[in-house]
Amino acid sequence: MTILVLGASGFLGAWTVRALKAAGAAPVALVRPSSALARIDGLVDVLAVDEVSWPHAIADLRPSVVVSLDWMGVRGGSRDDPSQQENVARIRSTAQAASRAGAARFVGVGSQAEYGPRDAPVDEAAALAPVTAYGRAKVAAAEATRAVCAETGMDWVWARVFSTYGPLDHPYWLLPRVGDALMAGESVALTAGEQRWSYLYGPDAGAALAALATHADVHGVVNVGHPDAPRLRDTVETFATHFPGGGPLRFGAIPYSANQVMRLQPKTGRLAALGWRPSVALEDGLAETAAWLQGKDVTDRLTGVPLPRRYATQTSA
Repeated sequence: MTILVLGASGFLGAWTVRALKAAGAAPVALVRPSSALARIDGLVDVLAVDEVSWPHAIADLRPSVVVSLDWMGVRGGSRDDPSQQENVARIRSTAQAASRAGAARFVGVGSQAEYGPRDAPVDEAAALAPVTAYGRAKVAAAEATRAVCAETGMDWVWARVFSTYGPLDHPYWLLPRVGDALMAGESVALTAGEQRWSYLYGPDAGAALAALATHADVHGVVNVGHPDAPRLRDTVETFATHFPGGGPLRFGAIPYSANQVMRLQPKTGRLAALGWRPSVALEDGLAETAAWLQGKDVTDRLTGVPLPRRYATQTSA
């Protein structure tokens, strides 16, 4: 069975590829020629093709499953950019190409942003109330790909991903930014940290998405995240203990935004029904993430081989 992964050069894509490999699958990565491949170098066959030629590449490969993690504009500063809607046509085209190529299953990757701010754990049946262009575009992409699959008989799965972290992550997210500041001896300005945030370790996130790609009996929307949501301040303080000599954490120095998410916690019963559970305790994942950020050797929990060093992936897409 050929599993094609788009967006494999990014954080979630790389961990998905690694999880598929660990499960005995042989994934293939479809990337842009400009993509930096440090996260997956030597792990997977790579097709580097201009975006306009992706439908032809999918047709030639004839995959059984297509996993679409490709998305432009994931950084916080891009979340309300009107260009978010450009992703919708591309993801729809990917699903259409998968169907024409005879794929049996399409797995799209959405976001907790589709639900909008919540004050309680959320399940897949919750009403959608996105407050950003990013969230609205993810909702539109979900509807577009579901329609394609309904028309063609292809299985449709939509993974709504909550917060993730770990080695191989991008430097602009909260934990890497805190780690970099502490390594530089700088103080870190933060909100009060009263938010209850779920954090899922990269290998566990990859294993969840690999399960959705390979379990034929799951369909529709599935939450992907850690079912526990500790106080964000506690998570950051635990993380900071791995950076001795760092500057102070200035909780409360940044006010909450108007659309501040105060509870980011999924209900994950649908994933649990597949036999999936988070395997890495938060304290252990934070320690490994801190070690990787500091340029230390960290072994991939999925494949058992050393991960690429942090600085090799710093500019990866």
